[in-house]
Amino acid sequence: MMNTDLCSRIILPYCPSYESARQIFNRSIQKCPSSIIYCRNDDDAAQAVCYGARQKQEIRVRSGGHNYEGYCIGNGKMTVDTSPLKGIHLDSTGTLKIGGGVSNRELYHFLKQYGYPFPSGTCPTVNAVGLTQGGGWGHSSRMYGLACDSLVEAELIDASGRLITASEASHPDLFWALRGGGGGNFGVVTSLSYRLTPVVSHVTYVDIEYSRIDDLTALRFFQTWQAWTTGGEIRFTPNSRIFNSARDGMGIFLRGFFYGTPDEAEAAVQPFLDIQGAQVSFRYVTFWEATEIDASIYPASETFRFAGRFAYADFSDSQIISLLSLIKTRARGASYASVALYAMGGKVRAVNPCETAFYYRNSDFIIGIETVWEDCLFEPENQAWMAARFPYLRSLTTGSYINFPYLCTDHYMDAYYGENKERLIEIKKRYDPCNLFRFPQSIRADHPPGRLPE
Repeated sequence: MMNTDLCSRIILPYCPSYESARQIFNRSIQKCPSSIIYCRNDDDAAQAVCYGARQKQEIRVRSGGHNYEGYCIGNGKMTVDTSPLKGIHLDSTGTLKIGGGVSNRELYHFLKQYGYPFPSGTCPTVNAVGLTQGGGWGHSSRMYGLACDSLVEAELIDASGRLITASEASHPDLFWALRGGGGGNFGVVTSLSYRLTPVVSHVTYVDIEYSRIDDLTALRFFQTWQAWTTGGEIRFTPNSRIFNSARDGMGIFLRGFFYGTPDEAEAAVQPFLDIQGAQVSFRYVTFWEATEIDASIYPASETFRFAGRFAYADFSDSQIISLLSLIKTRARGASYASVALYAMGGKVRAVNPCETAFYYRNSDFIIGIETVWEDCLFEPENQAWMAARFPYLRSLTTGSYINFPYLCTDHYMDAYYGENKERLIEIKKRYDPCNLFRFPQSIRADHPPGRLPE
């Protein structure tokens, strides 16, 4: 039995707050879990897991609710929610410990008083613990590595309800898996501890935009992007969109933090400024202020489909033209479609692909396609739009980013984990042999060896 205090934080379908409690960031995902249990400490999480095991319930873990495919909830499934775990502590050695419910914005706000940057993500409401488990790309990745590369310790409730502290010295196999294996696979992570990077007083926020572009500008931008990701300044980790907007037409933006002065930033991005129509802004701000500029771009929720893949900078002009043609026509009801780009390289590549579970470190960038709509009536058309375009994206790319999952990914274990797949399955067998923690693309203890079937 669960204690009375924890029972008071269980949301069931008949509760007045159930409708709002079941919502996640991607509003195209509308699932109805059997229960949602909010955990305020390790004991709550352990009790919730043991209760789920006794009831033979499939458990989903939710921290920030940003899984693009909604794998943190499911129809008739039990959701263990760690969002109340908001503790943040910085010790005298420069080690930062955060609870399982801390968002990017909460983390950045805490570090503001000390002047530390942190290599987490760009969206303010994304949970930092969930992001880290999938590797964790952000605007500091080329400079300081992925979020998981700064991880030194994790606390997790496993399938038996046991609290495990995982690090290089204790449960090193689990610690390896939690750095890129994806959230919700091995248990309920209640805290993560990180080694911080040096204090930084200011960064330059770079914002480059191109409005009402033609096909030639889009092609030249992609060519420039490819060349830049293989030889560009590692102090800058930009992301970009080549987009088709119902409001603004075809356009491009490129944004990110540069760890240096505006003059240095300008020199670093000069190849992009040489493209006709570039409108640029350089703002010399604190790291916290830079994260808030990013935060202002994101909505509270969105209705979308997105698929992200790893790529190398070897696309031919004809392939680029064909790729960009995927977004020339939006789906019926769509307000926005884009080709999304995220720079890799730098310190990301400095780590061996098998040193953590995040395998595709040698790629040059992440590339995705997305469609965004507002009226739920147009969901079938937008789903079909994505399904028709994903095969071409897949044909040009190498693997899929677990933090940008797509349900229609074939051989998903191979796609997400590459040569690290078999080791992850063995670790799953050790810590969750009965697949208590599972979802449509979870790591399964009963996966057969070798390549997965269609």
